[in-house]
Amino acid sequence: MRTVRLALMLVLAAMAAAAQKVWDGTRWVARAMSGMPTPPSTGIEDALDDLADAARPVTASQPARDTVTPSGQAPAPEVAPRPAPVPASAQVVELDPILAKGKAAHAFACALATLDEEPSTDGLDEAEIAWLNSLNASEMMTVYRAGPMRTGAHMAGIKPVEGLPLCPTLAEYRHILGQAARISPRQRAEIQEYNDTLDAAFQEMIEDPGFELKRGV
Repeated sequence: MRTVRLALMLVLAAMAAAAQKVWDGTRWVARAMSGMPTPPSTGIEDALDDLADAARPVTASQPARDTVTPSGQAPAPEVAPRPAPVPASAQVVELDPILAKGKAAHAFACALATLDEEPSTDGLDEAEIAWLNSLNASEMMTVYRAGPMRTGAHMAGIKPVEGLPLCPTLAEYRHILGQAARISPRQRAEIQEYNDTLDAAFQEMIEDPGFELKRGV
């Protein structure tokens, strides 16, 4: 409908611009065919531009005029959703089990050496905990100086650290416990004799008149 209206305007403008020869009694003069005033050239140029725009096909790079949003602005481009951030309190999973064991054993030795906190055995099995508790002060300092990686390699049996006893596996530790549970009558008598000797020595020390119980500072 808009194209037809623009074409009609062009036809009327052309008729208004056309001239015809008329005899005014003395000479032939050129007069317009209609009494309508000739429209300004700017109006004709605008009409031609509108016809050219209407006839031009709409491409992907040239959006159609009818696709304008109600607010008069082009639609905003879609923004891809951002991934949810990882919370700072998320638990970090140790990928190297040897290093994880070494870190736990080294932290245990550091806690004993510095007396800053209670030693923790989190991440260690019962065999590794028993091995740590069997170490004396010198061996515990060796673990402290060796560091997490060397201590973990020693506990796994990959590269022993000089001055440290071997760490048993869980299967070896349970086998040792099973063997320790099998006690012979002779071993029982020897253990009883040892305990009786200790009890007698403490009793003699307590009954000594010069014995005085002193409390440490």
